[in-house]
Amino acid sequence: MDPLLSTLALVVLALLGARFSFSTERVPAGPRLLFRTGTHFLFLGALVGPALLGLIDDAAVLQLYPLLGLGLGWVGLLFGLQLDRRTLGQFPLGFHLIAFGQALVTLIVFAGVGLLAAREGGLFGPSVDALVLAAAATAAVSSPAGVAMVSSNFLVRGQVRQFLFFVASLDAVVGLLALQLTYGYLHGTELMSGFDVGGTTFWTGADLALGLVCGVLFLWLMRLRPGREELVLYLLGVSALVGGAALQLQLSPLVAATVTGAVVANFSRHRDRVYRALQQWEQPIYVVLLVLAGAQLRPTTWWVLPLGLGYFVVRGLGKVLGTALLVRVIPLPFDVPRRLGLGLIPQGGISLAMALSLVLTLSGTGTTVAGYPAVDLLFAVIVVGVVLSELAGPSSTQGVLRRAGELKPGVEAALEEGDDRRAEAVAMGREPGDDEVASDASPPHAPPS
Repeated sequence: MDPLLSTLALVVLALLGARFSFSTERVPAGPRLLFRTGTHFLFLGALVGPALLGLIDDAAVLQLYPLLGLGLGWVGLLFGLQLDRRTLGQFPLGFHLIAFGQALVTLIVFAGVGLLAAREGGLFGPSVDALVLAAAATAAVSSPAGVAMVSSNFLVRGQVRQFLFFVASLDAVVGLLALQLTYGYLHGTELMSGFDVGGTTFWTGADLALGLVCGVLFLWLMRLRPGREELVLYLLGVSALVGGAALQLQLSPLVAATVTGAVVANFSRHRDRVYRALQQWEQPIYVVLLVLAGAQLRPTTWWVLPLGLGYFVVRGLGKVLGTALLVRVIPLPFDVPRRLGLGLIPQGGISLAMALSLVLTLSGTGTTVAGYPAVDLLFAVIVVGVVLSELAGPSSTQGVLRRAGELKPGVEAALEEGDDRRAEAVAMGREPGDDEVASDASPPHAPPS
C-alpha cells in the first residue's frame, strides 16, 4: 500500500478506534475489561501487517517511522507531566520507596533469570545480555490504567486501590532509566551501528540533556500564551522534535520526552492545560502505536510463545516478591493482602512503546540469536508477554481488591444482574432502597425548600 494511504488509513482507524472501541458501557462486565485494554488493536495490526495480509507492507511501515517517533514523544510527554513534585509530595515516603523498590526487584529477578536461561541455552555475548536487559526494563513497568479500569468498572474505593494506582503510575521511571542504560550499553556493539563514542554514562546524560533542552524550549514558547489550536501544534512539534532527535541519536525517545514533560510539569503555570491537551489525543495515538506495534510482529519461530509465557510468569513473580518483601520492611498505614503484587500485573502501553522504540533503533542490524533475527525475536516475546499480562491483569487486580475488602461482593452481583443503581448503593455503603425509605418517612406536607 502507498505510504500516504497507509498514513490516512491509520489516522481514520485511530479516530474511530478511540471513539468506539474504548466506549464499552454497553458491553458486559467481563468483556468490558478486555476491550478497554485495547489489546485487540495489536491483533488487528498483526493481521494487516507484512506477516499476514500485507495491507501495510515493510516499505509503508518504514515510511511511518516519523509518525512513530511523534507518538513515542507524545507518550513520554504525557508520562512526564505526571511527575509533578507538588502532587508526588502529597504521598508518604514509604509509597515512593515501595513503588521504585518493587520495580527494581522485578528488574533484577527478570534479568537474573533471563541471563541464567540464556547461559543454559548456550547463548553468550554482549548482544544477548543487552536483549535480556532490555526485556527486563519493559518487565519492570506496571499500568495504572489496569487499576483504574477495575476500580471504575466495580466502583472500588479504598486505600489499597489508591496505593496500587500510585505505584503503577510511578514505577515506569525505573524501567525507562534501565532502558536508557541499555541503550548506552548497546553503543559500540554489533546491535547498534554508528556513534561508537562515549560510554553508558555519556549517552544517558545526552538523553537527559536532550529532554531538558526541549523542555526549556517548550517553556519559552508557552510564554506567548497560545490558544487551544496553537498549543496542540506546539505539542506536536515538541513531541516530534524530542522523539525524532532521540531516535536519530540512537537514544531512548521515551526517556527524553519524559524529562521534557517533567520540566513542563514542574516549571510551567500552564501544565494543566498541557495535560488536558495531551490526554485528549492519548487514545488515538495509543491506537496508532498498537496497530503499528502489531504490524511490526514477525513470527520467526513458535518459540516466541513459550518465551512470552516465561516473560509473563517471571515478571509476575518479580512483582509479587518485590511488593511482599518491601511491605514487610516498609510497613503501610493500612492492611494489605499478602499477594499485593498481583494487583500490578497489568502492563499497559508504556512497555509496548519501550519495545517499539527498540525496534525503531535496532531494526537496521542483522544480528541473530540462535539463528533468528534478534530484534524480531525480542519484540515478539515482549508483545506476547504484554498481551498475557493485559488479559490476566484485570482479574488478578480484581482479586487483590476483593481480598482487601474494597471490592464488595454485592457490587459484583448487582453488576452481573445489570442493576447499576443497586451496585452504586452497595459501593457507597448504603442498603438498596434506603433513599426510597427515607422519602416515605418524610412528612407528607413538608414545606418546599
